[in-house]
Amino acid sequence: MKRAVFILFLALFFLPAWAAENSQEEAKVGEQSDKIIRKIFGVYPDEKVQNYVTSIGKKLLQSVETPDFEFKFTVLDDPMINAFAVPGGYVYVTRGMLAYMDSEAALAGIMGHEIGHVVGHHSYKQMQKSMGDTLLIIAGLGASVASGGGGTQAVAWVTATSTLSQQNRLGYGRELELNADEFGLIYAYDAGYDPGEQAKFFRMMQFKERVSGVQYHGFVATHPDTLERIVKVGEKADILRNRGNSTTVKRDEYMKVMAGLTYGKGDRETKTPPPYVLTIYTAKAGDTFRGIGKAVSGDERLGFEIAVMNAMRENDAIPAGKMLKVPVPRPKQTESNLPKPEPKE
Repeated sequence: MKRAVFILFLALFFLPAWAAENSQEEAKVGEQSDKIIRKIFGVYPDEKVQNYVTSIGKKLLQSVETPDFEFKFTVLDDPMINAFAVPGGYVYVTRGMLAYMDSEAALAGIMGHEIGHVVGHHSYKQMQKSMGDTLLIIAGLGASVASGGGGTQAVAWVTATSTLSQQNRLGYGRELELNADEFGLIYAYDAGYDPGEQAKFFRMMQFKERVSGVQYHGFVATHPDTLERIVKVGEKADILRNRGNSTTVKRDEYMKVMAGLTYGKGDRETKTPPPYVLTIYTAKAGDTFRGIGKAVSGDERLGFEIAVMNAMRENDAIPAGKMLKVPVPRPKQTESNLPKPEPKE
């Protein structure tokens, strides 16, 4: 009995120090991973959008009791429909993901999911399994990792880049993904958002994948079965809704922030910008998505994409007055709108 009490005393005495040490290491790994991710993807250069996403993240964090890290939220300049997190409280959303979200509540659910991965230390544990000693090298190399230095630094850079890309693509496996879905629903609900918007987003991504053949990263093989995941999220969202708290979707607010968001693939190396930006179009009676694509975007073939990015299907009747995100060709630079050189003193 005394031996058991003594062991318990040692565990309680040393556990906080052990946890703090591991949290510090995890934070270092996250800091260096953040440098790599920023270098790979680039940061979306719109302060309004960055601040908006950060403000949602801070609302969600109010449900996290004593967070281990100071969370940082970043929008990446990438067209892929994706959101992910790395150790130390770094959460990322791509501009491609923002284009296909239909409301602030949907974004809150997905961001809550990624916060759940961080709170559960899923990313760090996965990286430990995949990278071993290289993880410690990354934690100690500092900015040299992100600059792709020689020797050991170069090996760590290649390994880290490969592992981060693979982890981002494959996720954490069935149980942890379902667990993170629950986190996302609860955090969003506690922050006052309708949790049903997360299930709605999953359904639209499943539809897009089935019709276009372009796979949403959240539904790859190591994630839960797509149908099972959608059903479970919908069921749990209904349970939360039945608690009776007032919730909001904030669709119009979301639309206004997304006005001007770049859309499509660009080329950072050649400094070629994406071909489209999003405008907010108010539907008129009798509008169709193909018609909007032809009249507003200049290409009726964009009708399918316009429908999906507004959580509808191409043949759905569009309510008059509904605000829609619509891609329009990026204005070409002319001599009149090119940046003016600084005057010489």
